[in-house]
This record gives sequence, structure tokens and C-alpha cells, in this order.
Amino acid sequence: MNPRKKFHPDLPETTLYAYGTSEATASSPGPTLVATRGNESYVRWENHLNDTQHFLTVDHTIHWANPKTGGVPIVTHLHGGEVLSESDGYPDAWYTSSGELGPSFTTQNYTYANSQPAALLWYHDHTVGITRLNMLAGMNGMYVVKSPGEEPANLPSGEFERLIVVQDKQFHADGAVNFPTVGVSPGVHPSWCPEYYGDTIILNGKAWPFMTVYPTAYRFRMVNAANARYFVMTLSDPRLRFYQIGTDGGYLHMPLNLTMLTMGPAERLDFLVDFSTVQPGTVAYLNNSGNAPYPDGDPAVGLTTVMLKFNVVAAPENSTLPPFDLPATQVLSPMVNISTDGAIVRRMTLTEYDDGNENPTGSLLNGLRWRDPLTETPELNTTEVWEIINLTEDAHPIHLHLVSFLVKSQQAFDAVRQTAYNCSFYVAYPDPMSCFTEPPQEPELHHLGWKDTATVYPGKITKFVVRWATQSGQQFSFDATSGPGYVWHCHILDHEDNDMMRPLKMMAANSTQLP
Repeated sequence: MNPRKKFHPDLPETTLYAYGTSEATASSPGPTLVATRGNESYVRWENHLNDTQHFLTVDHTIHWANPKTGGVPIVTHLHGGEVLSESDGYPDAWYTSSGELGPSFTTQNYTYANSQPAALLWYHDHTVGITRLNMLAGMNGMYVVKSPGEEPANLPSGEFERLIVVQDKQFHADGAVNFPTVGVSPGVHPSWCPEYYGDTIILNGKAWPFMTVYPTAYRFRMVNAANARYFVMTLSDPRLRFYQIGTDGGYLHMPLNLTMLTMGPAERLDFLVDFSTVQPGTVAYLNNSGNAPYPDGDPAVGLTTVMLKFNVVAAPENSTLPPFDLPATQVLSPMVNISTDGAIVRRMTLTEYDDGNENPTGSLLNGLRWRDPLTETPELNTTEVWEIINLTEDAHPIHLHLVSFLVKSQQAFDAVRQTAYNCSFYVAYPDPMSCFTEPPQEPELHHLGWKDTATVYPGKITKFVVRWATQSGQQFSFDATSGPGYVWHCHILDHEDNDMMRPLKMMAANSTQLP
């Protein structure tokens, strides 16, 4: 669909690509889909984008779908879903409105098992090589799995619960999305840039919106749908705090009482803010201080530091507001602990390369490109430890399809010595021959709980504990070995599109794995 919308009263209308049941109802973000745990849902994803070419600049020097008959290919991924691979939105399973199909296409009719615990998921385009374009063009939306009887009953709901998709964009004076047409190294990639950052913060399709709130607690369920931007969020009034209750894969074990929240690309946050601690008439802001690139890039400046304005007003006469009721020790979900005894250890690297003049031209996982032979072939119902070594200067939000995982630890290393090959990752700290400069550190607070996307910081090894089964440790209700398979990748979309993505194929338990 090609709707037009106004992101701000002072901006002209903007052309988008968007999800909906018709062009008249299409919206960005798309419709919020709500599922009930244990009940399958069925979605047919159709392509009605009839443009002969994308309205944003496609860089033909990076590997992409490149349909022979033209058009705008799409394929939709349910991010965070435990789903059959035929319904996962495999990057090569794209299709155009004219009927051209990608090499891994199987169906447009997707089945979602909805067997996982209650959580905020989201759906978005995942077409190989142009995910960054289709996402920026508007192709994303929320998907909520609810589990009646299993969720805490004392949380804000109804008008006191808000779902928010966050993005950043740049606009031309005529309202069109401003996307690079010249790359940082045009002799290598004419228009590709390593990260896209907008100067306008967008929440639910509105630039710098305001929200009128009563003096009571509100629940915010938020997804970072930005191409590359990290949001480091604070509240401008020191009397207000965040009470985080959930993350990517659902509820935390117990609430966290915080003054700052960090949300990388594709991550979700579930938190409460209690406005009863301030008086009606108070104005407060949700601010952002995330550097770009994260964590050591340029500071957020100007209007990229402001996300949302809160106007606190008195409750209507004769109304009763729900009280804030969240004990600090309330158990929201079972404690999670996965044994790593006998686990397979996979050591992965994140690397960046340039054109010889320090202009980045791409990043890779394990030095391999998307089209290189398959290397990740885990067995169902096994546990693995992924040790991901970030040899680049920036953070990378790494996303695994099909499963949720736990972040075990982070450990800094001496990149200079490692580059000179005069130390070893296989020697433990504090041995002089070890590359490590500190003992393993506990994961940061925003990495607690079940994750499907987590940040791997520069100069550190980050360990994921990955169990190739459901969160509860049970077998999947579907055959995860069928179909085209799954993927893992960096969720900075500009990196993902330029080969920082690898295939992942599940093997049956006790099968012979590929070498």
C-alpha cells in the first residue's frame, strides 16, 4: 500500500509503504495484531506495492533481491516469534506484486503458533538487501501475545496502557523521506551508508508527540524500529521513575526500579511510569541521550534529545484512578536458569572493512557473507554458548530468529594486543597471555530476562546462552527443521542489508551436523 500521511502539522504529507487490509486503511505503524497464547493465528501477507522501483534509492552493488521484472519485493518477519521457518519471513522468500518469487519462497499464508509466553513482538519487512529501505518507508507494526490467567493482574490496562513504535527519520522540505543517494565510499557502494540516523524522532507515526496523562500509573510497551539509533531514555522530572517489568521475550522475574532505560534497534521495553508522584499541571519529557553510533559516537543533539512530552492533568470529576500497585519484590515470571553443562561453544566474530581510506564499506559475521556456505547448524533441544567477539568500534545489536536466549556475561579485551596476535582468547584472565583485561562481568540491567536481540559492545566478548527449544525448554509444536531455515544478524539494518547476516538451519536432535 502507498498511503500518504503527515508526521507533523508543519510538514507536508509523506509517501510511505505500509501494512493494512486496503490502501484506505493502511497505516504506519501497521495494525496491531493481538494473539492469545495457545491459539494459532493465520495471516496472509499480500504485496500491493505496484511501483516499478522503490521510492528510496536502491544500491545495486550490495546483494539484494533484484527482481528481474522490477517492482518492490517484500517478505514479512514476525520478530521474536517461535514460528515455522516457512512463516518466519526468510530474506530470500520475497515476492513482488507482479508475482515474481524469490529463490526461497514457499507461501504468503503464514501460521503463527502463539505458544510462547505473553510478550510484545513486532512484524516488519525482511527482504534481502532492502530491509533498511522498506522499514524506513513504513513497513512495521506490533504483535501482542496475551496469556489470560498467566499475566500479573495488577498492571495498568485499557487507556492506561500504551503501545509505542519508535523510529527516527529525516525529511525533505516537500515531506519526502530524506534517504542517502550518495554513499560514504561511492566508488565502492554508490549510495550505501554504514548507519542511517534521522533528525526527527517519531513515535507511532508522529514527530515529537505529546501525551495527556492523569496522576496515576501508565504502562508503556515500546519497540525500537529505528534503522540504527540506540535510545538512552531518562525522565526530565526527578520525581518520576521507570519501573521495568518486561523485555523482548516477556516479563522479567521481578520489577526493576530505574532512572534510565537503554533500547537498541529491535529491542522491546515494557515499563511503568507513576505520574501520581507529581501534581496536575506538571510538564515532563521522555528524553534521549544515546550517542550515534552507539556507544562512543556523537552525542544526541537538538531535537533528537526529545522523544515525548507528558502533560499531567487532574482526573475528571467523580472519577477514580487506579492506584499504583507494584511491589518491588513481586514475582512477574519464573526465575530463568539454563544449565550450560556440556553445551556446545560457538565463537563468533564481528568485523568491519573499509575502502583503504577509513570509509566503512561493510561488516561481516565470522568473516562470511550472506551467500557463503551454511555454518550454523544447531540441533534441536540442545544448548549452546555463543561467544561473540566484537572487533569493530561500534556496538551491534545481534538478533537470533526462532528462539529467545539469555545474556550470560560481557568481558573486555585488549584489541591492540589481539590485533598483533600476542595474546589469546583461550587463556583466562588474569594470565599475562590472556587478551582479557577484566573478569567476566554480569549482563547490564537492560540485558536481563529473555532476549532475542542483545548488544555486543566494541572491544568485548558477549556470551549468549541459547537453548534451541521453547522458553520453557519444551520441543517446538512444529517442525523447525523444515523449510528454508532461519537467520541471525546485526539489527542495524544498514549492516544487515550489506551482508552482516548469516543463514541458520536447524537439525533434528542427534542428527549428523554439517562440518
